[in-house]
Amino acid sequence: MKYIYLPLVISISILPSTLVAQEVEVDKNLVKESILVSTKSIQKSGLTQDQIINLDEETRILLADFQSTSKEYESLKLYNNQVQKIINSQLNEIENIIVKIGELDQTNQRIVPLMLKMIDGLENFILLDLPFLMSERKGRVSNLKATMDRGDISTSEKFRLITEAYKTELEYGRTIEAYRDNIVIDDTETSADFLRIGRIALTYLTVDGSKGGYWDTSTSSWEKATSSIKRSTADALKIATKQSPPALIKIPVYRDENE
Repeated sequence: MKYIYLPLVISISILPSTLVAQEVEVDKNLVKESILVSTKSIQKSGLTQDQIINLDEETRILLADFQSTSKEYESLKLYNNQVQKIINSQLNEIENIIVKIGELDQTNQRIVPLMLKMIDGLENFILLDLPFLMSERKGRVSNLKATMDRGDISTSEKFRLITEAYKTELEYGRTIEAYRDNIVIDDTETSADFLRIGRIALTYLTVDGSKGGYWDTSTSSWEKATSSIKRSTADALKIATKQSPPALIKIPVYRDENE
């Protein structure tokens, strides 16, 4: 019985050892596959995380741009609303200007003829007045006539210039003035000092003092001055030019038949 039993024992002992080796090899392969799958999975998870980070950064940038654009839109909206109000106001102003232009055209139809008559009246007044500063005064009238033909000067400015000319003429009647000008004496043009006292007297004395005269309003002509008138004129010229203190003087205001 012992002889038969031993081989059986040996056979039984060898079988389990082979099976264990195979099972260990299988387990090693499973572990390797598991490690490989895990590694791939981790790598894949890492790539996804990078994409998430990039998407998150892009999202934040887009959000910031959106917020900035929204603020800019609101600002532009307020600005456009304000500009629209200004445009509406300007449109109303344009309508008012158009109405005023129409009214101005009607006013010009009435005031322009009046201004022309005022200029003509001023010119005639100067010709009938004492003949002082004639070049200056006639030149002023000529400038007014030229101004009336200009389109770049407003009607109101033209009217102002005319009234200023009238004021200047008005001032002549309240002032005393001494000035130098030329006068024709005995068919010879001579330089003389003129004395104007308001609009009541106009006399002259030649620069060398040899000749003198005064304007006779009754004949509208120059008359020769006597020695007393020449002395009075000389004294008055000194007073007018502030070379002498004020004093009483005799100046002819009309033609004296007895002088």
